[in-house]
Amino acid sequence: MKRLPPTATLCLCALSFIVGRFIQQIPGLPQVPQGAQVTVRRSEQPGRRLLPEEQVLKRSGSNSDKKATYSSFEEAVANSEQLQTRPPVEVTGSGLGSEAYLTQPFQHLSWYPRTYLFPGFLTKKQSEQVVAAAKARLAPSALAVRRTDDSSKQENIRTSSGTFLSGADDKHGVLRFIEDKIALLTGLPASHGEPFNVLRYQLSQHYDAHYDVFDPESYGPQSSQRMATVLFYLTDVEEGGETIFPLEGKDGLQRLNGLNYKSCDQGLRYKPRQGDALLFWSMHPNGTFDKHALHGGCPVISGEKWVATKWIRDRCFSNNCL
Repeated sequence: MKRLPPTATLCLCALSFIVGRFIQQIPGLPQVPQGAQVTVRRSEQPGRRLLPEEQVLKRSGSNSDKKATYSSFEEAVANSEQLQTRPPVEVTGSGLGSEAYLTQPFQHLSWYPRTYLFPGFLTKKQSEQVVAAAKARLAPSALAVRRTDDSSKQENIRTSSGTFLSGADDKHGVLRFIEDKIALLTGLPASHGEPFNVLRYQLSQHYDAHYDVFDPESYGPQSSQRMATVLFYLTDVEEGGETIFPLEGKDGLQRLNGLNYKSCDQGLRYKPRQGDALLFWSMHPNGTFDKHALHGGCPVISGEKWVATKWIRDRCFSNNCL
């Protein structure tokens, strides 16, 4: 492969910067808020071309020098020139497919573990409805204890309050909406998901780094495993409360020996933003555990943190299997 001359490389970099700045300034188009704090090693992400939906979207028939204005991602996609001649195909067969294009922007954060951010997954109103449904049912969060653990030493590992909710507990239908939407994004049926674990973290409360999978050697035989986790952030947090992956990165496992499970000083950190969702996989595609998926919740320094956790199993977890 021939290398581009320095002048061509410089021009391409400048063009990328200009296009990126233009996209950021499209009024009304939902964007990642300023000040978002996600630490990710870009050097480990493979290079790729921009996808069509990442290009500047303009209203059909509008002048090229006018900026488009959209109130939602769905509206932006519906008016994309890329899709004007590519309407959704007719769904035949079982009838379980989608009749329209589904829109959810995402940002790939890491391969180690496989981690994805879905900005604006929930609206402010939907987030508040989930919090309201959980408030009256809160109790101190429980902790799964390994057979070799001393239960007397588990008191300060998980200090939040929480409750479990299913779709039937939500009169507004938000939890059903979440289950259906995340099933489409992950390709895993909603029937593989456990009930939502809604958690509240107050001042100084935290959750030490841990795994979501249950190693049979430590927890005994398992009928199925938690292969993926989705965290739905229901509130902003003034300070602290980050989700941290201390072993993130291709060489992250080198930090395992001597790791401080309470520390938030290293690895990938995500600062909660109301409505965002964070997906990470605890298992490799071949079904083995991914030790990079060690994660925790940093102490809340100011404010309050509400988050809903959806664990997704490798087998059906309900009586209504797809």
